[in-house]
Amino acid sequence: MLGRQPDAFGIVMNEGGWISIKELHLTLMKETGFSHITKRGLTQFFSLYRPEKFEWQENYVRVRLELQSPGLTIYKEATPPELLYVSIRPKAHAHVIAHGLQSSNNKRIVLSTEKELALKIGKRRDKDPIIAAIMALKSSEAGIVYRKAGELLYLVEGLDPQWINIPPLPPVREKDKHREPKSSKAKPGGKKIPKGSAPSLEQIGAFVLRDTPSHIVSSELDKRNKNKKSRNRDPEWKKARRRKKRGAV
Repeated sequence: MLGRQPDAFGIVMNEGGWISIKELHLTLMKETGFSHITKRGLTQFFSLYRPEKFEWQENYVRVRLELQSPGLTIYKEATPPELLYVSIRPKAHAHVIAHGLQSSNNKRIVLSTEKELALKIGKRRDKDPIIAAIMALKSSEAGIVYRKAGELLYLVEGLDPQWINIPPLPPVREKDKHREPKSSKAKPGGKKIPKGSAPSLEQIGAFVLRDTPSHIVSSELDKRNKNKKSRNRDPEWKKARRRKKRGAV
């Protein structure tokens, strides 16, 4: 795999034939018979057992130089075929349509001569990658530089949208059209809080002691007034007895 035809597995190694354990693990996970291997297991295998055909250095591994195919990691400029294929994460779909493909972290973009291999590479990082076709030959004639990495892979620094045939964005579902954006925070009761104003106590879930309703207040006043009027209509002997009791107290 690493010393003879890494391109057949969708692998592009660093200068000297080095590959990170992380990248090797992602590759093996999609190969029949290797899905049970863990990243930790790979690290222990190479760092502790030190198999004689391999070299290990700080989470990177390679086949010993004398066992590698000549020119394995020398990626020379080459004229590409008419079409090449690349896998794209769904979350980058809109960005690629608008801005094209750009390399990052000093890594070139990996393109495949086979759609199936591009899909295989994409599934290492996303379960449903999007496959785009690259008008490689036309873009090469326009000045884009391609480098060949084995028989099945090509490398490129970047591509403008005009050279990429990518499926359109999926249509927005009807139920999603009326969905509130995640950034707008819905509050209890469905009411939005104006920016810069404090939320009401009800909106933050606090108990609110309200003023006594007017109809209760008015009925209570009527009751008191009624009692007062009835006292005014009492005979004089009752009034005198009440005054006497107050004086005794």
